[in-house]
Amino acid sequence: MKKIIQMLIISFFSICFIGNLFATELKLAILAPEGSAWERVMRQWNDELSKRTNGALTLKIYAGGVLGDERDVVRKIQIGQVNMGGFTGLGLGIVNPEVRVLELPMLFDSYDEIDYVTAKIQPLLENGFRKKGFELLGWAETGFVYIYSASKPISTIEDMHGMKMWMWEGDPLVKTMYDKFGIVPIPLALPDVLSSLSTKLIDAVYAPPLGAIALQWFTKTKYMTDLKLANSTGGILISSKIFNSLPDNQKKILKETAEKYSKMLVEQTRKDNEKSITTLAKAGIKTVAVPAEEVKQIAETSKKVWTALAGNLYSEDLLNKVVAAVEEYKAKK
Repeated sequence: MKKIIQMLIISFFSICFIGNLFATELKLAILAPEGSAWERVMRQWNDELSKRTNGALTLKIYAGGVLGDERDVVRKIQIGQVNMGGFTGLGLGIVNPEVRVLELPMLFDSYDEIDYVTAKIQPLLENGFRKKGFELLGWAETGFVYIYSASKPISTIEDMHGMKMWMWEGDPLVKTMYDKFGIVPIPLALPDVLSSLSTKLIDAVYAPPLGAIALQWFTKTKYMTDLKLANSTGGILISSKIFNSLPDNQKKILKETAEKYSKMLVEQTRKDNEKSITTLAKAGIKTVAVPAEEVKQIAETSKKVWTALAGNLYSEDLLNKVVAAVEEYKAKK
């Protein structure tokens, strides 16, 4: 009996040792700060992932941009220093530029429209990521982008002329948009924006309401232009090399849980953005209305941005498919 107990104990510890030996900890980098919706949902994802794989697959979350800007994280994934990243459209576009077609100015009016069009072209975009050595685990977003200004209210294109408008450094879409709107940008990395607002190096920025609060940009601005300029998409990417090295059952669980928590994140982000608009108003941010004729002019100029980027960021064929899907949705509604 004593020998049997000893053998059971040895077997138990052997199983634990083997399980730990083959355990994989995936390093996940996100720009969102600790305590944000992104970070909270990623931790929930890790809990379920660990539970369903009996601890064989877990996430090590690096929040708040501690591993660098999105361009840094993409590079670190490519050289194996990081395994995964949660990205905005800019980061996704560094890997697969065609994804930026979902962030064109004045393209979408509603979340339902976004979901409809994204579902239509998702397979094409997923294949584009695979060709670049990445697997798209799930879509996310930061929401509709608005303009925030410190020096004066912005209600027309003319109001933006002469202003010190921030542009996320290295963003070809925003660069083209500013060119078409006659805006001279001040390119800065995301971590430099708050201090630049404080020192008045810039006096206007763009972000979803939740982002303006999370990054504290609203504390340095006075006005929010009431116009959904564009939708800021996002997603979770993992190195194809790392993904393909996982056992099939772990791949399946990783993909299933990623999709589940990505959807949860989208739902939470949309709710939080609506609440954030109220929060900004309570904080003293004044909402600036845009005249109907000006909205029409902005929409017409935005279409010039769409065509200017065709053949550069994305193909003309993809642009046509996206526009057709938008029109198809509107016709159904």
